[in-house]
Amino acid sequence: MRIDVGAPYRERFGNPYAVIHRADAVIGCDGVKSAVRQALIGDEPRVTGHVVYRAVVDVENMPKDLQINAPVVWAGPHCHLVHYPLRGGRQYNLVVTFHSREKEEWGVREGSKDEVLSYFDGIHPLPHQMLDRPTSWKHWTTADRDPVERWSFGRATLLGDSAHPMTQYLAQGACQALEDAVTLGAAVAAADGDFEAAFKRYEAAHIPRTACVLYSAREMGRIYHAKGVERLVRSSLWVGRTQEQFHEALAWLHGWRAEDCLKGVV
Repeated sequence: MRIDVGAPYRERFGNPYAVIHRADAVIGCDGVKSAVRQALIGDEPRVTGHVVYRAVVDVENMPKDLQINAPVVWAGPHCHLVHYPLRGGRQYNLVVTFHSREKEEWGVREGSKDEVLSYFDGIHPLPHQMLDRPTSWKHWTTADRDPVERWSFGRATLLGDSAHPMTQYLAQGACQALEDAVTLGAAVAAADGDFEAAFKRYEAAHIPRTACVLYSAREMGRIYHAKGVERLVRSSLWVGRTQEQFHEALAWLHGWRAEDCLKGVV
């Protein structure tokens, strides 16, 4: 059964049941598959073909020689593994990434231990021993989008993964969303109620930075998963670097300051 509450209904009853929401502005923060972005820009996510598996294990189930109080990365051709402590060392987060042999669709589902083991057969025995420990895995197929020239249209704009979904290789997805929020807040506060002007200033300040982070994340994925001569070059460059050189290389990324978020942007 269907009841039409269109024009004849409104004419008879005087429209007392209609609810209309009028907002001063719209900020789309609705993720990789953003409905707001679809309405404003209309592009599609780029499925990377890289799959991420994540599991959490109690410290009692973590191999003793891998109970390290720091993030540890094991990199190999077309794959890498990361583990680090959670909850004050009571648990460990295990994250494995590989290039899928299948045609993947973006999304999250229950994972398979057999699939994980099939991609990491033959790796070094030290990290391999932890792959049997989880009782369950979560499977993510990752996606990003190419940067665009604008996020804002009138009094509507985008923030976070709606604006610039990126791969996980620099661990910057949530960080860039927070930077977005700070920059947008500063732009709105300085605009005296002019949302269109605020949104233009916000995107002028942060689109170039997020585009650089996004492309750098893609490149870091290639570096992590290098093979052959590329792997040898990568390893020789990293082994020879001092801590000061690593810090200097990260200064553009980790040196961002909230108080300077609109610096140089009119």
